[in-house]
Amino acid sequence: MNKKFLLCLLVIFFVTFLGWKNVQAQSQSTINYSGQPIVDTDSDGLTDQGEIQIYHTDPNKFDTDGDGFSDGTEVLAGTDPLDAAVYPGSPAKVDPQQVVKPVENPSAWYASRASGLVAFALLYVSIFLGLTLRIPLLRKIFSPVYSLKIHCWISVQALLFAFFHAIVLIFDKWLGFKLSALFVPFASTYKPNLTALGVFGFYLMGILVITSYSRKLMSQKIWRAVHFTNLVLYFIVFFHALYLGTDLKIEIFRNIFVWANAFLVLLMLINLELRFAEARRIRQQKEKELANNSNAGMVG
Repeated sequence: MNKKFLLCLLVIFFVTFLGWKNVQAQSQSTINYSGQPIVDTDSDGLTDQGEIQIYHTDPNKFDTDGDGFSDGTEVLAGTDPLDAAVYPGSPAKVDPQQVVKPVENPSAWYASRASGLVAFALLYVSIFLGLTLRIPLLRKIFSPVYSLKIHCWISVQALLFAFFHAIVLIFDKWLGFKLSALFVPFASTYKPNLTALGVFGFYLMGILVITSYSRKLMSQKIWRAVHFTNLVLYFIVFFHALYLGTDLKIEIFRNIFVWANAFLVLLMLINLELRFAEARRIRQQKEKELANNSNAGMVG
């Protein structure tokens, strides 16, 4: 029952973010909305007023020039959304007499974005459930849902979505990722530092999943030390998503992402304080027992 519930949440999240497949490419500060609502009628990643005032594209057409790339994608790529002969990845010079054939829709890019967001959401849920076990109020609410088996299952799904998030970029014609760029840190020519964070995060996630399933084969001390690195994993993936994620360039999504993660960090701090408090209590209890034993010895 718990797995079905979590799987339903996963599907809903995936479909929702797949719908958010277009980025707001223009700077909001250069557009005069005059109190009008900010809308994107054709879902091409450019607001209606941005298309009218800046790019002169059709706010009712997803792809004004009909070259197979959305207006927002062309703006991000630095190509002309009004010229079908110029599109992301096209030759620098194009014969104006040449008949332009429709190019492939950048579905790989959309799939990578959606799967990356789902992978992060699953990692978020996994860490959140782990944190609730030590916080009394949240433990009452979430302990019926949490189990080590569920925790491991969520982690495996996060790893699979992270792998898909990377591997599907090989089929993206615009970015042109090679296999080495996806799995070797700093091998990518596209924002190498931020891409490397994703590579490190993927490997660390793999280590945590493997050690979760082999917990009985190692000492409790080693297992705890390894799994404490889940905080390192979280912050690596957080910065990778925040500064490299296309969808998080949209202000409302970015704000939701930041505040949701600020809440998780707060839970982490509360969890650490509870751990320290428990350690202090155990230490004080041992000191008290030693003092009582010492006094008893003196009396004897």
